[in-house]
Amino acid sequence: MTKPVVMDISRLMERAHCPTPTGIDRYELHYANWLNERRKQAALTNLEAFPQPSWFIETSHSGAVTVPSERADRLVSILNSRWAATEISSSQAALLDRIFAAIDGKIRWQAASEVKAGEAHTQKLRKIVHAVANHFAHGLTLPDRASFVHVSHSRLERTSAFSWLRETGRNGVFYVHDLIPLSHPEFVRPEEPERHRRRMETVLKHASLVLCNSQVTARALRTFAQESNRKLPSIAVLPPGVEQCFLSPSSDIARPRMPYFVTLGTIEPRKNHILLLHLWQYLAERDGPMAPRLVIVGKRGWENSHILAMLERCPALPGLVIEVPGLEDAALARLVAGAAALLAPSFTEGYGMPVAEAIALGTPVVASNISAHREAAAGQPAIFLDPLDGLSWRAALDMIAASPQRRTKPSQPSGWDTHFDDLETLIEADLSARRHAAQRASRRIERTSPSAALQ
Repeated sequence: MTKPVVMDISRLMERAHCPTPTGIDRYELHYANWLNERRKQAALTNLEAFPQPSWFIETSHSGAVTVPSERADRLVSILNSRWAATEISSSQAALLDRIFAAIDGKIRWQAASEVKAGEAHTQKLRKIVHAVANHFAHGLTLPDRASFVHVSHSRLERTSAFSWLRETGRNGVFYVHDLIPLSHPEFVRPEEPERHRRRMETVLKHASLVLCNSQVTARALRTFAQESNRKLPSIAVLPPGVEQCFLSPSSDIARPRMPYFVTLGTIEPRKNHILLLHLWQYLAERDGPMAPRLVIVGKRGWENSHILAMLERCPALPGLVIEVPGLEDAALARLVAGAAALLAPSFTEGYGMPVAEAIALGTPVVASNISAHREAAAGQPAIFLDPLDGLSWRAALDMIAASPQRRTKPSQPSGWDTHFDDLETLIEADLSARRHAAQRASRRIERTSPSAALQ
């Protein structure tokens, strides 16, 4: 019999108005779909159980609140249709056409208007989601003996709101994506380190098992527990699966004439966009309109005034640097597949998902030489450079731009099926078996060291 699981979907409720997902949004949606499959199996083996209790909750300020199954199903269905598209929609196809036209200089890209259009769409979606959320019920009615799963960091800072776990004796399974606000507070908002400290304290207090996206994150969590003098629960390293559209990209990609590079991620200091913008300022002065293009995919974040000043006021960059607030996965896969290379100059990461996706597509990768990027590359060829070494990054770009059609051999990374197969083993087993599975999952991603250059 399948062991029952209840899941916190607070993040999906918070982010359901967004037209495109973040990496953690994807996680929570994949887990919601996984849980729905488990619900179907449980219903087949327990037909007499009626009415069915809810398998989803939201964390309020004071505790857990039941999300009725039909309401949760409606939310998950909406997000699947919006976020998990494997085919490019007509609007995304039109956006890609505009991006490619801008790369070739056929149109002038207006970054500000694209950002505002995305914000207007987001506001419209937020109103719809709020109307749906108002129907959520109160109270807590959950399956007996169910484990509790929380796969985002959302609302974990409300430490007292999770006391119901201890009161009901439920096992907590928490996913930790990074400890960057604690290890690198210089890259986040001033209030974020304290909030993240409370989140990690909630995890250590209530978790019987912690899932981490990388060995980097697992080591950081162990260090935090040791420095906080707190007992460490079992830890399993379960990297995310690569989305299907990156595993089987369309073969009819109409690439622009001019070579272009892509960088993915929220525009914030940690992502080191400033290095790329200074490089493109140099390329503009050296090569003029023949310089390769840079496509920045990601919304505008925080603590980024100096980055936005270059994007909006540097006279050398218009026409060469294209800022796109967001793309759906299928369109993003096509954009990355056609790029001369993916650029990932981040100072720190919990896991380098864009690196894994680009390698799956056979797109060359130039990334900062940090452990998370090497782990995400999983032994596949990539160029790893110091994120402060501008001269080396310039040389790498020149080498790749001289042969923009050069590709690497696409890898065969694990998908989400493998991720959930390991998760089922962890949930169904006892504590000793969990430790064994955690070690097995960790060994699976420990490969040979990545090459320092493209093949």
